Amino acid sequence: MQATNGSAVSSRTRGRLIGCTMALVLALSALVFAPGAANAQPAPGGPIYMALGDSISFGYSAQKFNENFPTESPSRFEQGLANFFNKDLSGANKGITAVNLACPGETSNGLIGENPLLGGQVSTEPTSPPAPYQGLGDWHPCAYHNVDGFPLHAGYGSISQLEDAISVLTEENKVTKKPNVVKAITLNIGSNDELAAIAQCKIEVTEEFEKTGKSKYGFTPEQAVVGCITFTSKNITVPHILANIGDTLGVLDHYYSGPIILLGFYNPDAFVLPGSDALQKGTNEAVEADVLPHFPNVTFANPFPVFNKFALTEKTAKEQAAICKYTEMCNPNVQAPGGMPAGKDGDVHPTIAGYKELAKLINAAYNANPAK
Repeated sequence: MQATNGSAVSSRTRGRLIGCTMALVLALSALVFAPGAANAQPAPGGPIYMALGDSISFGYSAQKFNENFPTESPSRFEQGLANFFNKDLSGANKGITAVNLACPGETSNGLIGENPLLGGQVSTEPTSPPAPYQGLGDWHPCAYHNVDGFPLHAGYGSISQLEDAISVLTEENKVTKKPNVVKAITLNIGSNDELAAIAQCKIEVTEEFEKTGKSKYGFTPEQAVVGCITFTSKNITVPHILANIGDTLGVLDHYYSGPIILLGFYNPDAFVLPGSDALQKGTNEAVEADVLPHFPNVTFANPFPVFNKFALTEKTAKEQAAICKYTEMCNPNVQAPGGMPAGKDGDVHPTIAGYKELAKLINAAYNANPAK
């Protein structure tokens, strides 16, 4: 689920990222990994493409979810970026099978899971009863499947996406009796961390005004929510996302030397949350500056210039038109009750046109990848 808060971070975050990633490489060198349940094993013996991430990689649509609830077959969500990119990939490399491990609602914590050798931690937050947001202390993987019981494209049990990815990269293919041939890996993650931070700020500001009639973040509730999101983004949320992306790429890089494409962030809420365009643009810049230099086999696909065309200019109507074209924010069937702007506060996920555009950006990043 795409969110809206993020910002470039200071140089001290880069030091933490490098140190944590290097520690993981040393730990993985001595790790004999045996998940015990590699449910993502591709059936054919040919080459595969593996997608990791949240609802964007899954191909989620709120309208499709609502129309099919509670029978949420993954086959209803096969017009996403993984499907469209695999078509592009298979055009040049025949017979590639997509293994889509993505989980709607996944956070950067949940993608890693609780295994400390992969950068995870034992969760300090419970999965039940459900919290209004998945906080920084929750490292449980994929609540969409493991708590809510909805099926995935390539399902797994209690292990995380990253653990399942390791099994795909290391285990013998059941057909060929040889290691899987992986042509590409795509990764998108972090948007649900942002959504959690937004939800947490709204709760915190509401409680402040109820108890004291004021907030340390702003004079009015509206100003305070924006102030809280901005502060939290710069000091907590984005550094946390970058560290987890670095850990995830560090693990993948240990087992895989082929092309990895990292998808950046767009901002569907440009006109819902004031100031969020600058924050999200800054998040992408931080990823490019602080993460990518450490991974030569990773290229970056940045959707912000397309989905938020004319952002941070006076051409606000044109940016809104781009958001309406590439996301479901203007879909009348999924509008938030009382949402603002009226009629343009819907589903943050891409339209089919948006998913195709993401696949196009990923394909360009794949073609530019030196490990291809």
